[in-house]
Amino acid sequence: MKKLLQKIFRPFFIWLADRFASAPVKEEVFTSLSKLYKTITTKKSRRGIVLDIDLATDNFIIFSDQHKGNKDHADDFAGNEINYIAALHYYHQQCFNYINLGDAEELWKYTPEQVLPKNKAALEAEANFQPDKKYYRTFGNHDLLWKNKLDVLLQLKDIFAMPLPVHEGIVLRTATAGNTTFSIFLTHGHQGDKMSDNNWVSTWIIAHIWSPIQRFLEINVNTPSNDFYLRNKHNKLMYDWSSLRKNLLLITGHTHKPVFASGKYAEDVEHKIPLREVDGKLKPSYFNTGCCCYNDGDITGIEVAGGFIRLIKWHTNNGIPQRLVLEEKQLEEIARAL
Repeated sequence: MKKLLQKIFRPFFIWLADRFASAPVKEEVFTSLSKLYKTITTKKSRRGIVLDIDLATDNFIIFSDQHKGNKDHADDFAGNEINYIAALHYYHQQCFNYINLGDAEELWKYTPEQVLPKNKAALEAEANFQPDKKYYRTFGNHDLLWKNKLDVLLQLKDIFAMPLPVHEGIVLRTATAGNTTFSIFLTHGHQGDKMSDNNWVSTWIIAHIWSPIQRFLEINVNTPSNDFYLRNKHNKLMYDWSSLRKNLLLITGHTHKPVFASGKYAEDVEHKIPLREVDGKLKPSYFNTGCCCYNDGDITGIEVAGGFIRLIKWHTNNGIPQRLVLEEKQLEEIARAL
C-alpha cells in the first residue's frame, strides 16, 4: 500500500518541492538576511539575541549540520559521533561557549522520537554547556521544528534545562584590542528558502505536515547540502550580502562546504591536501562552518578564541580524535578589513 501511495503522490510532491525550494534568489536572500539582522539588533525579538563579548576572555566554538539520525544506513551523523563528542568535551573543559548553528537533528528523514534516544550521548555533551550559560542554539531548515517553543519543550525537556531558546540568529558585538568595533552575525544560512524561511504558520505546516509527508514518500529535495552548484551559489550570495555591510562578519552553515575569510576552502580527497583559493580583492567578511557529517567521519567548525578566528577540523588518528587547525587569522586583521 505504501509503495502504491508513493507511486501516485511522489511526482506531485517532488514538483511542489522543486517549485518552492529551488536555487536561492539573490533578492530574497538579501531581503531575508537584512530583515533578520535588523530585527535582532534594533528591537527585542525572539528571533535572535545580541551578546556583548570580550574577545580576550570569551571563547566560542561553532558547529552546524550534524544531521543526527536514528543510526540506520541513511544516518549521516553516526560515523562522526566519536569526533563530535570528543570535540565538545574538549571545548567544555576549555570553558568555551558553544553555538549550535542549526540542522542539528535530521527531521526531514526521521521523527524526533527516532532521533533523540539514539543520540543521547551527543545531546548530553551539548547540554553540559548549559549550567554555565554557555550553550546557544539556532534552528536550520532540517530541524525547523525547534522554531516552535512547544515542540522544544515537549521533545527536549528530558535532556536540556528549560526554557531552551532556539534562535534564528545570534549577533556577537565586540571590539578588538585596537578598539575596532564590529559584529559577528551567526545564522544557519537557509534565509531566502521559500519553504523554510517564512512566518510561524508556514513554519508549523512545514514542520508538522510537509516533513511527515516527505518522510513517508521518501522525497530527497535537492538542497545546498547535496548539490555542488547550489553550495557554491549559496555561499557566493552569503558573501555578496556580507561584503556590502560595514564592520560585520557573517558566519553560516547550511552548505556543508567550509569557507574561511571569504575564500573557498576544500580538500583534495585523494591526497588529503588542503586547497585554498583566494582572491585578494575579496573582503574577509564571510565564513562557513562546513558540517559534522562528512562521510569520512571528520567534522569542521569555526573557533572564535584568544583574539583569533580559526577553521578547525576534528578527525581520528589511530582511532583517537584530534583537533587540527586548517586556517587562522587574527580578528584584529579581519576587523580592519571589514
